[in-house]
Amino acid sequence: MALTTALIADDSRVFRAVMAEVLREHGLSVLEAADGREALQSLLVTRPELLIIDALMPMLSGFELLTKLREMAPDYRPVTFVVTAVFKSRRWESEARQQFQVDEYLEKPIEPDELVNAIGRHFPEFLGRDTSS
Repeated sequence: MALTTALIADDSRVFRAVMAEVLREHGLSVLEAADGREALQSLLVTRPELLIIDALMPMLSGFELLTKLREMAPDYRPVTFVVTAVFKSRRWESEARQQFQVDEYLEKPIEPDELVNAIGRHFPEFLGRDTSS
């Protein structure tokens, strides 16, 4: 599956803007959602290849979002990153990976290089896409 589109779901406008800029610099189309419900509606229609979702958001948490998405679209399996400023421990990461099939569990603050490298682990071609040079 080629990476062309990502959705960033986070209630922090600043976080979404910074991460979206990094992704756009690498040639991706970026969708944004400010809460879990908005993200779910967007995901069901657009089906991006990459999800970057905050663990704690209004309306639906990142984990509730994943549960509902899997119920409503069981055939849709994007690469999923959960980001968190709160749930920082190996136990939370292990649970997210096992119970919610999360591909990456990233703790805030996230440096742009950390995000790029994480994406590259799942989409190796992404690392060669930087168009800012």
